[in-house]
Amino acid sequence: GLQAQVDRARDAGHEVILQVPMEPFDYPANDPGPQALLSGATPEQNTERLRWALGRFSGYVGVMNLMGGKFTSTTEALRPMLAELRMRGLVFVDDGSSQRSLATRLARELGLGHAAAVVTIDADPSPQRIDEALARLEERAGREGAVLAVASPLPVTIERIVRWARDLEARGISLVPVSAVITGDRADPVPPRS
Repeated sequence: GLQAQVDRARDAGHEVILQVPMEPFDYPANDPGPQALLSGATPEQNTERLRWALGRFSGYVGVMNLMGGKFTSTTEALRPMLAELRMRGLVFVDDGSSQRSLATRLARELGLGHAAAVVTIDADPSPQRIDEALARLEERAGREGAVLAVASPLPVTIERIVRWARDLEARGISLVPVSAVITGDRADPVPPRS
């Protein structure tokens, strides 16, 4: 029922981002799964795995890493994946979990629309820490104009975000879709090179 869920989300005005599993620094001790993009795989292998993930459903506007610290810090692995997204007219959203990520730099070089999260709302999933992360997000948004945050779909996270968002408008803040914070080109798909 995944496609039906995505269709309902889109009908309600939401954007969908596909999380693609990518190699973390502590792989294989921390294994993101059998279709994960790996820094030591060939570009062809990773492209095949990416296409497999992209083929599970439709309606997403882009891709975000799931784990992926090592993958996103390896130019030779990351560049072909970002080029594939560019060719398909998709964007890349970096979850901001790795300070070594090269995604922003490579996306700029390729002309790929991209964004990077600056706050992980529930890195510590306690109500107090989530509230503190939301306060940091709000402060940063006030200073920078627009920022991106990520969170897990934990019940406590959802409950705290709903409480926080109740009076955002009165505080002069708007929640916007991820496409509103994308920088670089949000290109139409380009034909593959012969």
